[in-house]
Amino acid sequence: FRRPRMLRCLHLLREGARRLPARSRRALSFTYPTPRKLDDIVRMQLLMHQDADAIKQIWTDYHASKPGVYAGVLTGKRKYEVLLQRAERSPFFVYPMVAPEGDGFSVLVSNFQGKHCLLTSYEDYQEKKTEAQPHLVITLYDELVELKDLILVRTDICNSAIGDDAARSVNRALLTNYLTSEGYDRVYRFNHEPNNFPLEQYLADVNNHC
Repeated sequence: FRRPRMLRCLHLLREGARRLPARSRRALSFTYPTPRKLDDIVRMQLLMHQDADAIKQIWTDYHASKPGVYAGVLTGKRKYEVLLQRAERSPFFVYPMVAPEGDGFSVLVSNFQGKHCLLTSYEDYQEKKTEAQPHLVITLYDELVELKDLILVRTDICNSAIGDDAARSVNRALLTNYLTSEGYDRVYRFNHEPNNFPLEQYLADVNNHC
């Protein structure tokens, strides 16, 4: 892709995000690739009688052999509440992702919608806006947060061009950005102070590449 075009697209994304009403931001139309409820994946009754460590093991083992799916666990009710609050206030961000052949990178645009985070390419977002199809979907299952202090996380790959390692990297980067002070400072500026967000520096820094 051409770098000036990419920067122009991302600038439009940031400015558009500031003007869109909340309902418009969340009107992406597609079929979710992952079950919306935890009980649709694993039997809740089975998990309710396990301790936290056993639940983590069951969750990760269940998904280990499933292609295109990455499972993780977030611990701590307060941490989860912070994540949701920040995601509601600042739903958009961008993630530069190294191309599979190692030559250059593409950019994913993330949009939190409650307990789901949808990630699509900046090209699709620019062209289709709310009709853009997700390349990754990260879902937070919080049914066990009150009793077990656990949030089960699942990342579904919706685009075969994205490998498992890249999906894991995006998952880790997203949680870090919303759960650390330094990370959320970037997310907040991107959503609310776009003129103060060092976009070119952020994209050029290899430490930010997934």
